Amino acid sequence: MSVAGITELSQYLTFKLDEEVFALDIVKVREVLEFASVTKVPRTPDFMRGVINLRGSVVPVLDLRLK
Repeated sequence: MSVAGITELSQYLTFKLDEEVFALDIVKVREVLEFASVTKVPRTPDFMRGVINLRGSVVPVLDLRLK
């Protein structure tokens, strides 16, 4: 078989937001987390749902349906 005949396969992580399906190249995904409790932050835009503690770091949680 020639090099031109080799097909490269890719894997994707698929997920659903609202009723729309999205896919990310699995190479771009660092980790998938269980849902953690979100701490609300006062005076932030509606799309910012709050923050979570990820191994001691504060990470913002966004609602992409509202962004």
